Amino acid sequence: MPLQFEPDVAKAGWFADSSDHWAQLCSIGPHGFEGYARLFHPVEPDADETDPETFWGNLEGNLDQVVLRRLLGVLERHTGAPDECYFGLWDGFAEIVGSPAVMSFSGQTFPPAFPPEVMTGPRLRIPAREYLLFRGPLSEAGRWGAADLLPGEPREINSPNLMWPADRSWFVATEIDLPWTGVAGTAQLIADLLADQLLDAQAVQPSPDLPYWRTDDPTQTQ
Repeated sequence: MPLQFEPDVAKAGWFADSSDHWAQLCSIGPHGFEGYARLFHPVEPDADETDPETFWGNLEGNLDQVVLRRLLGVLERHTGAPDECYFGLWDGFAEIVGSPAVMSFSGQTFPPAFPPEVMTGPRLRIPAREYLLFRGPLSEAGRWGAADLLPGEPREINSPNLMWPADRSWFVATEIDLPWTGVAGTAQLIADLLADQLLDAQAVQPSPDLPYWRTDDPTQTQ
């Protein structure tokens, strides 16, 4: 069953109304967790990690589905509420808005991804970012229940930009302009994340000014 729209954005008040800088909230999460890590989005084996074009347009803001599913497996072991989670989806993606934001070379128009009560509903707001809020099981992360772009043509919607369980045991953020996903949680969760050989993760301290990519990479100044 796909995720359900959650109009009660007060569910996010515990971090949205905090004093943490907005850039920290949407990239690595609020203060107060035992540990933090950056999960780097996968780069093609022959890609040049010093070339900004490696990242722009294909790695920023969207977590690869294979990596997302692997991450979900780690997260599920570290919450007592895997069936009661919340998911924020940045509301500026063209695929959500439909025409004219979605380009069509055939003159075809595309409807919005969600019904009017969702498109005009309350938004989870932090400074500089607004999100549609959904709820459901962790296993359904990224399954938004969006309408097809055209009949028989599924609409590609972004991975969650924010995720947390009802027990607030961890917090995950994929900022739209960064090629990595921030994970906040217990020390054991972060240790498990770093130990997973299929995930490319690095322990960090929470900050609104974390590097764009790996610490020694020239692209960190972007």
